[in-house]
Amino acid sequence: MEWVIEFVKDIMNTCMGASNNLFILSTGVTLMMYLVIANFMGIPFSIVTSKDQPVIWWKSPTADAHVTMTLAIMIIIYTHFLDIRTNGLKHYFLSFFRPFAALFPINLIEQFSTTLTLGLRLFGNIYAGEVMLALLASSVTHGFVTAFLTAVPMIIWQAFCIFIGAIQAYIFVTLTMVYISHRLT
Repeated sequence: MEWVIEFVKDIMNTCMGASNNLFILSTGVTLMMYLVIANFMGIPFSIVTSKDQPVIWWKSPTADAHVTMTLAIMIIIYTHFLDIRTNGLKHYFLSFFRPFAALFPINLIEQFSTTLTLGLRLFGNIYAGEVMLALLASSVTHGFVTAFLTAVPMIIWQAFCIFIGAIQAYIFVTLTMVYISHRLT
């Protein structure tokens, strides 16, 4: 646990220049732990139920767009909350008209696009790994020789999914800290 806290503190130092805000640190640590566990949940359980319509027995929660988009929306709302709490309501509303008022529509579009990209980036990468695991796991139903030939690629792909899951958790937390820093400055 101490390693995770230090890791998130390093992310905060890189993105925000400071890591002494325990409110933001606890958010980063919680987010990192949740995402790592959620990304890894579907990796060991790639069991296919039938030959005709293969169904994964268990999948990662982050392989569902509803979960990742809800998480992204919560993060963006959190960044706006921090901006209002730190700088006040007047500064918050005026920030949409900076550097000049003509950019107001673009600043609004930026808020929606950051939400969309934050959620879909996580979803797309984890879902693609789950699809590949499902394809490799479905080969078990095609006979012993096919199952034997896909055993090594399945193990390699599961190791790659562990790597991708950890990287995606890191990217999500880093982007969260960048968005918080952007709203607070």
